[in-house]
Amino acid sequence: MHASVPDALRRRGARLATALVVAGAAIAIGLPGGTPPGDAADRYVAGGPVAERSPVGAARAAAVLAAARTFRSRLGLPEPAASRAERVTDRFAGTTYDEVTGTDVAGRALHLQRLDDRGRLVAAVAFGWQATGGRPLADARAAGARGGRLAVDLGFAVAGSPDVLKLPDDAGWTVAWPRIVDGIPVPGDGIRIDLWADGRPHAVVRTERALAPRPATILAAAAARARAVKELADLFGGHAAEIGVSALALGWVAPNDAFDAAAPDAPGATLRLAWVAEARTAGALAESLRAVRLYLDAETGALIGGDVLR
Repeated sequence: MHASVPDALRRRGARLATALVVAGAAIAIGLPGGTPPGDAADRYVAGGPVAERSPVGAARAAAVLAAARTFRSRLGLPEPAASRAERVTDRFAGTTYDEVTGTDVAGRALHLQRLDDRGRLVAAVAFGWQATGGRPLADARAAGARGGRLAVDLGFAVAGSPDVLKLPDDAGWTVAWPRIVDGIPVPGDGIRIDLWADGRPHAVVRTERALAPRPATILAAAAARARAVKELADLFGGHAAEIGVSALALGWVAPNDAFDAAAPDAPGATLRLAWVAEARTAGALAESLRAVRLYLDAETGALIGGDVLR
């Protein structure tokens, strides 16, 4: 039996502190794909450590630092006085990666890079406000072109025109290539490059989570919508008339425990194809809840997670 929406909201509130810790470490560079740890027993449990760090052995550290040096040069990051390599297991995101932090002579962090087990860059960020620089990029087209050249230099496979967003107060640009698989979006995955106004890179992140095999058969949209309506009725009971499906589309999603207290506390590391049903509220229900998102398994229609917006 699914948990009621009030129960789900209480659980989400209890996990908020943990989410903020994760966000604090990832705010500038996102949650990179890294390498899945592949051990279900090591998955995040509420109240436990979000990430674990350990030193990198000398032989591996040499290779990691060499790769970081190459990417640092391509990014135009300043040469550090010292570099430290650590192995990080992120239990909440379900990934592992090597993290290299470059520091100045005073021991202050200059920049950070993350590499996966294949030596590929998954994230980088330059710390501090970069107030000085060259002539600002002329427009979104110039920013997209600059981001595209940098993506190629870093070994990222990008295709098509990126999404380009100018940041407030002329602070810079965000250039992004959302990930699409079999014509279906993978929300949260893709490549994002943040540029200062003059085109120097501020942050880079490549997120590419593992995908489950595509189901042999896909539930028809009409059947998925009917299943969503039934799930909403089960979740909201007497308030079911005050919420309705407003949009329905296929997407690759991470199963979660939004409506199932017995599910793992962290989102699934492997994404599954699902029908994503957006539902909007009305009447008295809208005073406490704005919308609900349901993830329905694309083949069976089973509820595998979702989200709530208060």
